[in-house]
Amino acid sequence: MDRDRTLELKVGVFVAIGLVMIAAFVVKFGRLGEGFKTYYDLTVRFKDASGLLKGSDVLLSGARIGRVGGGPRLLREGEGVAVPLRIYDYVKIPKGSKFIVGSSGLLGDRFVSVMTPPGPATEYLPKNAVVDGAPATGIDDLTHAGSQLIEELRGTVQNINGTFTRLNTEALPPETMRNLRTSIDHLSETTDSLAQSSKKLDGVVEKADAAMASAKKDADDLQAPIAEARKTFSAATQLIREASNGNGLLASLIKDSDMARDMRALIANLRAHGVLFYRDSAARATPSPSPAKRRSSP
Repeated sequence: MDRDRTLELKVGVFVAIGLVMIAAFVVKFGRLGEGFKTYYDLTVRFKDASGLLKGSDVLLSGARIGRVGGGPRLLREGEGVAVPLRIYDYVKIPKGSKFIVGSSGLLGDRFVSVMTPPGPATEYLPKNAVVDGAPATGIDDLTHAGSQLIEELRGTVQNINGTFTRLNTEALPPETMRNLRTSIDHLSETTDSLAQSSKKLDGVVEKADAAMASAKKDADDLQAPIAEARKTFSAATQLIREASNGNGLLASLIKDSDMARDMRALIANLRAHGVLFYRDSAARATPSPSPAKRRSSP
């Protein structure tokens, strides 16, 4: 009997510990634990809060900060609904934050997402505040926007079809099309002729290039003779300048008549007798000037 009672007591204690642990998990991770937390209320006015139910999560940057306190209530003005939110008492939401109805996936549960403004917060929403929510961006909104885009695309396609129809029937009648084809044919012929002329012009340009190269080579060859001619002209100019200024042999021959006469006599003797048998016969043959002329000469 004592052994049975001891075994039953151990089993009862083990079962009680398990139940306590299960209850603790339920309170910690389940909805039941929220009843032990403190909240403050906020009311958000949405134009459309479809799919948002009581108990839906309120998320801030992905973290759960509260829940939806009740279902959407129609506003008296008839322009949207009011959704009560219960926010954890230790969470402060900055003023200017946006409240958006979102969904997890295409067919997931709806929730309220809070987007805080950039920068450090200086003021926070007070308790029982009423704020306006931002438009929802769910699959319905995307479908509606896609439908509008498709309608606009259809209208654009119809306008394009009408424009082409008017072009075919009004702007481009058969006679105009024939004239246009004729003009295109003439343009093609002109292009072919221009291409052939361009080929001929290429040959002419090549010959001109060869002629220019030859002329350049001749000009390069003339540089040396021109340089020599410049040197010769410079020497002749220098000789004439010396003769004009009275310097050198040439100036003496030009100005001194006696030296010029002696030079003519020397050349005449060389021509008559040569170098080996040189004689001064030209001096004898040349008559000496009369004394009157010598006295009259300066």
